[in-house]
Amino acid sequence: MQKNCLLVLTLANLTLSLVIPSVGLEAIAQTTFGQTGQEGDRGRDGRSGRDGQALKIVVDGKPASYDLSGTGGEDGEDGRLGRAANSCEPPYRPEYSIIGASGGRGGDGGNGGRGGNGGDANIFYTDSAALQQLEIRNSGGRGGRNGRSARGGAGCGCREPEWQVQYCTIQTDRRPVFDANAQGQKNVTWQFHGTETRLCGRSSGEWLSDRGSYLRETEYVEGNWLYRRFNRGVSRTSEYTCRSGRDGETGTDGRNGETGSYGKITLIPRLDIPVEITSDRMPLSTAIGRKVGLVKNIWVERGGLSRLLRPSSDVPDRYTYLKDTARLFYQYDWAAKETPAALGVDRVEIGASVNLRNETAEIEYQLPGTLEYQLVSSNNLQIVKITGGFNPNRVSAFQLQSISGIGSENQVILSDRGNVRELLRDTEIEVQCLSKQSATGAVANDYMPRRSITFKVPPQKPATEGAIVNGSTYTLPVGRYCSPWLKANYDVTYQVAVKQTTKMGARYSQNISSAFTVGKN
Repeated sequence: MQKNCLLVLTLANLTLSLVIPSVGLEAIAQTTFGQTGQEGDRGRDGRSGRDGQALKIVVDGKPASYDLSGTGGEDGEDGRLGRAANSCEPPYRPEYSIIGASGGRGGDGGNGGRGGNGGDANIFYTDSAALQQLEIRNSGGRGGRNGRSARGGAGCGCREPEWQVQYCTIQTDRRPVFDANAQGQKNVTWQFHGTETRLCGRSSGEWLSDRGSYLRETEYVEGNWLYRRFNRGVSRTSEYTCRSGRDGETGTDGRNGETGSYGKITLIPRLDIPVEITSDRMPLSTAIGRKVGLVKNIWVERGGLSRLLRPSSDVPDRYTYLKDTARLFYQYDWAAKETPAALGVDRVEIGASVNLRNETAEIEYQLPGTLEYQLVSSNNLQIVKITGGFNPNRVSAFQLQSISGIGSENQVILSDRGNVRELLRDTEIEVQCLSKQSATGAVANDYMPRRSITFKVPPQKPATEGAIVNGSTYTLPVGRYCSPWLKANYDVTYQVAVKQTTKMGARYSQNISSAFTVGKN
């Protein structure tokens, strides 16, 4: 049953009385007894299994068996029990509620070890029927079992769930030790002196003294006064509780170890693996007229491995198979009128590499996009005839010469140090105008895109959009398109993107950026 307590607060000359539920006070005054139990140790993880042996197998038609399986992982150890709370003797009926200490949490179980992977096997043979005599087992090992969690330890228990504590009012009276006016001391009147609250004793007529003894009534002399103290009975009763400590939580089970993977099986229908030569590269002057051979093994993925081996085999379904070995030959020939040195390409490196496409080997030629060539095939030999071109250092060689003029008179002058206009298929120059000031004069914190113009410069025809090309000098009339943002003292940036396309279709790009203030050259 919930009882209310009276809480009296005195502030200066003001006294406040608050009624507070006793449950709240008990919660505040609640004290723990005993010591919390220690947590149980975590179980050790199991060790992983060993991988199976990798092996090279040459099939000779005789029955043979190979066990390349991975070993199993070890089991994880169980966690240890949590320790029970200790020093659990609760105080006897204290003047406050108590709660027992908790037990320790149980230890977690260890994780099971991972199973070892199966071993890889390279199988060499010349007769596919002989594979039926071969038994291979290369599965992964079983993962170890998880360790089990442990229970938590017990918490401290209570001697009794609840109790009452009674408080008695002790009154003190006094009288003079000797009164000359009194006719015998028996007629001397006792005077009230004060009261105090004490913990009641074994019965309502007793109280607990400072020294821990139980008293009913006592008299004593101090100075000229005789004092007597006696119990006026129970003034209040308080109820307190004891709650047992929680048992420790049960730990967490460990994880089961993963099963190891199958090893990789590779079938090679021959007795060796050809050495690959997949690329070649050298200076053009050295490469011309030189026959080069490239070697590429064609590996493919297949399914149905268990049908090829002895039925008792334990292998993955997928396997790698050497389908073929491609041997390709190519040669660079010079067919241009000018010599390599005259065109400036004698030191340019060229070459080739072999790649696979849909299980077919193909040669990919590695030539600068500025060289022009033709392909001719003849008796398993691909001939690359170089018919012309120029050094790749001559593209993307533009340089900004100047920016001048205000408004529609503004122009950009570029210089092509490579001077390759007539050697290209096409040239495009895009100029993007950005400014901080708008056409009406509003100022932004950063450069804002305003307009973009693209000038096309073909090798033979005149340039577009009013651009003028005089040898290697390109004059671009940007002002006629961006004049609203090219007023005096405007802050402007030009972003120039040059795109050059060679006769073989290769594209080279170059970016130039320049910030300036209009009218201040």
